[in-house]
Amino acid sequence: MKLIFWAIVIVGLGYAAYSGMIAAWSWIAVNNAVDEVLSKDGVETVPEQEIRARVLSSTSEAGVTLREREIVVARGDGTTRVEVTWTIPVVVVRGESVLAVPLSVRRASTGTGITR
Repeated sequence: MKLIFWAIVIVGLGYAAYSGMIAAWSWIAVNNAVDEVLSKDGVETVPEQEIRARVLSSTSEAGVTLREREIVVARGDGTTRVEVTWTIPVVVVRGESVLAVPLSVRRASTGTGITR
């Protein structure tokens, strides 16, 4: 009985570590995609919809699937702000996510650089 208990504990810890690594990789991929899009020259003149499309394209190439509604692009005072909020499902039952890790990336471009 002890063996079964410890086997379940080890499998659970392994799955938690795996899920944590997937979430970390996803955050790094999205972070790099947003930084790449905002670091381009003239990003202040690019339409908001185009910035959203570029972020979607970059994250898709990295293997992270986002929906367009998860990306918010805002302009004001000479800055372009991008906020991406998404979740990584950890436990899925019958196609529905029961437990998910929420993640977000917020960046702003001021024309002279990227602020976090």
